[in-house]
Amino acid sequence: MALDRRGCSQVVETTIQLAKVIGSAVIISRIVEGLKDDSEAYRKMVLETIAALVRSLGVADIDSRTEVLIVDGMLVTFQEQIVEDDSLLEAFGTIVTALGPRAQPYLTQIVSTILWRLGNSNAMVRRQAAELTVQVANTIKQCGEEQMLGKLGLVLFENLGEEYPDTLASIISALSAVLQTLGFSNGVDVSALVPRLAPILRNRHEKVQEATINLMGRIADRAAEFVSAREWMRIAFQLLELLNCRNKKTRRAAVNTFGYIAKSIGPQDVLGVLLTNLRVQERQARVCSAIAVAVVAETCGAFTCIPAILNEYRSPELSVRTRCLKALTFVFEYIGPQAVFYCDAVVPLLEDALTERDVVHRQTASTIVKHLALGVAGRGCEDALQHLMNLVWPNCFETSPHVAAAVFGALEAFQVALGPGIVLSYVLQGLYHPARKVREVYWRIYNSVYVGAQDALVPFYPDLGESRYLAVYV
Repeated sequence: MALDRRGCSQVVETTIQLAKVIGSAVIISRIVEGLKDDSEAYRKMVLETIAALVRSLGVADIDSRTEVLIVDGMLVTFQEQIVEDDSLLEAFGTIVTALGPRAQPYLTQIVSTILWRLGNSNAMVRRQAAELTVQVANTIKQCGEEQMLGKLGLVLFENLGEEYPDTLASIISALSAVLQTLGFSNGVDVSALVPRLAPILRNRHEKVQEATINLMGRIADRAAEFVSAREWMRIAFQLLELLNCRNKKTRRAAVNTFGYIAKSIGPQDVLGVLLTNLRVQERQARVCSAIAVAVVAETCGAFTCIPAILNEYRSPELSVRTRCLKALTFVFEYIGPQAVFYCDAVVPLLEDALTERDVVHRQTASTIVKHLALGVAGRGCEDALQHLMNLVWPNCFETSPHVAAAVFGALEAFQVALGPGIVLSYVLQGLYHPARKVREVYWRIYNSVYVGAQDALVPFYPDLGESRYLAVYV
């Protein structure tokens, strides 16, 4: 059945169900010899079955002889594979991780296999050896074999000159896993590693970029003191180019790395680079720069970023001011309740933006107000929010979908921060307006408030008196 993928999965599932009834040790002892079968498809089928059994039932009832057969068979299956299959690596990692300290007698054999295959002439073999390192690094540390892990790290460091991009990405990921497990002060010299990684950032392969930036971020977060501030700034300038790449994971990793670099060398220089990058033409680079500013604010404190953004907003260029507003949007979204300390400081900027003729200004400012109101709800900023609500309210008649969504989002935030009663007092003025378009907008706001806080509205409804009802009956 191994060659029939559909039938194979059914056999594996049935075997797992049988093991849940009679125990995994009995099933594994019967099929473990299949790990050395001549058929590659059957070997993979057996290994995946054993990994699934170990994942669901553990290894507590497996005796030492079966344990030896499993590890020996795993190595044979891994070394004899012809068709590249990542599921084998996952199965290998699952079994070794489940064995934990029991895997110590076999680590020498496993690591020797990895080291030998890292020097193989076939790029696919080298790549799989590096990915296997990621799977077993934690178990090696768990068994107390730091020296073995350090040797793996040094060999991976020497292989950073790999010419095949897929293999290079796997090697960098493996090196990152080793350093994260072993610690950045042991094994590989970080001060020598960062200059080796800097040229690799120019590689246009997406997997290489993502793996390199992730490793850079971990070093900046946990071992920044081993690298000079000048080197970090050089890396920051290279990361700016990667904010425009196509892969979302790479852009996210670059943005997070900016936060780590700012934390290690101080936010001033990094912030200057990011605010300058808000002036570029590519929208994606501008948005990522704005998010990076918010990450710096979250990491180093909003007091490092908000004054710089307010100063940048003084520029007469409309596009620069729009981008400053976009940066503030992400800053207030990221810092949350800390916004209470900066509420009064940004009110003049929001006044200017909400009364600007440009509709994009008002849209972005409404989004800022929404995040600000949600962040400071219940923290004594009601006066400032009431003032901002007076400026946001006239925009409720905008017909552009994006502007309308931003304005109604801000009004819903005011409902949370100021209470539904205040919003209702505004709404009641126009529910029965002579103009149909006015009535439609006001009823839409009323329906939103009614759905969100139906019971809280009761004390705020107007008292019409008994005479109204008597008039109706007369």
